[in-house]
Amino acid sequence: MKKRDKKQLLPGIVVAVAISFLVFLYAPVDLYCSNISEFWFDFGILIRASLGLFVISTLVLGLIYIILWLIHPVLYRIGLAGGFLGLLCTYIQGNFLVKNLPPLDGTTIDWESYTVLRTEDLVLWGIGLLIVVLMFIFLKKDLLSKTVMYLSGGLTLMLLITAVSVVFTSGALQERAHYQIGGDNEFVMSDDQNFIILVLDTVDSRTFAKLLETHPEYAEEFKDFTYFENTVGAYSCTERAVPYILSGEWYENDEPFEDYMRQMYRESPLFRTLQERGYQMEFYDEELYMDDEISQMFSNVYRVNFELSSYTKFAKPLLKLVGFRYAPFELKKKCIFKNAAFSELIKVDDASETVSFSQLDHVFKSLLDQSGISVQDSGAKFQFIHLNGAHVPFIYDENMNIIDEENGTYEQSVQAVILGAANYVEKLRESGAYNNTALIIMADHGFNGSLGESGDEAWMRQCPLLMVKGFDETHETMQISQAPISFEDLQEAYVRLLDGKQSDAVFDWKEGDVRERRFLKYSFLDEDHMQEYMQTGYAFDRDTMILTGKEYNRN
Repeated sequence: MKKRDKKQLLPGIVVAVAISFLVFLYAPVDLYCSNISEFWFDFGILIRASLGLFVISTLVLGLIYIILWLIHPVLYRIGLAGGFLGLLCTYIQGNFLVKNLPPLDGTTIDWESYTVLRTEDLVLWGIGLLIVVLMFIFLKKDLLSKTVMYLSGGLTLMLLITAVSVVFTSGALQERAHYQIGGDNEFVMSDDQNFIILVLDTVDSRTFAKLLETHPEYAEEFKDFTYFENTVGAYSCTERAVPYILSGEWYENDEPFEDYMRQMYRESPLFRTLQERGYQMEFYDEELYMDDEISQMFSNVYRVNFELSSYTKFAKPLLKLVGFRYAPFELKKKCIFKNAAFSELIKVDDASETVSFSQLDHVFKSLLDQSGISVQDSGAKFQFIHLNGAHVPFIYDENMNIIDEENGTYEQSVQAVILGAANYVEKLRESGAYNNTALIIMADHGFNGSLGESGDEAWMRQCPLLMVKGFDETHETMQISQAPISFEDLQEAYVRLLDGKQSDAVFDWKEGDVRERRFLKYSFLDEDHMQEYMQTGYAFDRDTMILTGKEYNRN
């Protein structure tokens, strides 16, 4: 064998570094900085995990290139060409072919509906393979190695500059405060007065109305409530809908959302009224914005230190997240992971002895069944409780047993969470706190089918559930009102409930009234683009949802 120059290994090392940098450093950093609010962990945790994966990958790929180099120069050059093909196509895949990706919101993905992705993949890798084959044929061996090395190194340098810029401009390096939602007093009521808003995510009024037809026993279980069937919500998705429920202030993409949230807490008519009347406020929502000043408004919110329980376990969902965006179409199918994959790795500071609240309906029901509801001698209490409700994935059968999400349906999930709400009402009755409790059971928005079933129309979620019971309110059976109610009416309704009004007197609108009700439609895949609709007819009727032509876009 001819003695080989070890300098020939340099292109292989550069390609190994380039591939590892793209997949294990640039991709995670880019995804993190673009979606900071979606992750609980700090940038430091991410970069430590990414650096570890980068080093491991570089060593493994470097070793592979050394072995190929030792076996035969031709194999080594084929390896270089293959590595460059993977680098180039992966970069293009993850940065330019991402517009039509399905959402990772827990929805079961019908991959047959995404044939465009498969076609794009085949075209990309076909063209990439052709370019690399031509390079291999027409470039001399040293020129091929140098070309691959310089192009890979240049791409890596460009990505490095981009990543550093994104990190410093996105706020990723800012210290992140973490808050624990304490659940110790979740089922402890006041013997004075209790005002509770129970939000069951994504429960559509149309589905509940159909359930009433087949399950008349619900009318008995919620007999002291008025069900406002003809209700129009405010927004399509939770992140905008819940703050509106609490504040009555529209967000129109005209300011940073965090600024809106700070103002929402401080200026909410509901919170202001509760504070003026001396209510102790408890807040049970894992998703909304929180800071030190706001946390002091609520007796069950504590600032804590979050730690990562395992870097090894953290690597798996991180790699799946990267793979879902950067991997070829067929491999994307292997990169689906559950929404709670990162949250399950939270380790709260050992100094905290507080039980954490969980938005999972089956956990809520289990804890309720174990402890029941107790009453203590205290001042008036307010609770805002937000549960996952009928949100995807559909993991419940009609009795709230956990099942394979592929076998679950939306209707089963709605029935399960309604039974959970009925159980909560029954426990209130048993506790003795029922009569001195005003209770609203509602949804943040409705449901209009999954993306694969109804496409863009899936975001027309204008019909949320709304049931109301006042203090000391009793009926022979549940009342059903067809009054044209809007979420715009909620703030006044809260005050009237606190004043002791019954559910049939909290809204001025009555059956037979005609009005236009505003609704802002948007997708959580594109929150910076909202379209205004006016419901000119019955809440359920999509044909009377009129597009006004007004859009609220954020640059």
